[in-house]
Amino acid sequence: MRRAWLLPALLTAIALGALPAVSAAQADVAPATTRIDAVDRAAQGERVVVQLTATCPAGATMQLDVTVTAANETRIAQGNRVKRIDCTGAAQTAELRAEHNPVGALFIVGPATARTVRTVCDASACAVTALDESIRIS
Repeated sequence: MRRAWLLPALLTAIALGALPAVSAAQADVAPATTRIDAVDRAAQGERVVVQLTATCPAGATMQLDVTVTAANETRIAQGNRVKRIDCTGAAQTAELRAEHNPVGALFIVGPATARTVRTVCDASACAVTALDESIRIS
């Protein structure tokens, strides 16, 4: 009877991100990297332009999902953009224009956080990696 709670607890921990959920297929996908190079405020804070460098194995595809979050006094500015890249094996630059959420604040110059979720798929499997970075909106 004690084991009856173990499976639901384990599944809940994985769903909440408390435990890494990496399948054997994910482990076989070659490594990929992303790095945010610059984030610029545009259109009077209506959006930010995220410039990043991505590297992934030739022949694979990478989906980038970037969310920028920043404080604007007592309100939060947040914007998101998704972009797909065909991998060449070499470093590639990408530009994503993230519009602010209309119910939130406008973006201002200053510190922020960027979450990049990259999904890299090759012929055999896909691997998903999330990375949070402290950035500066200029």
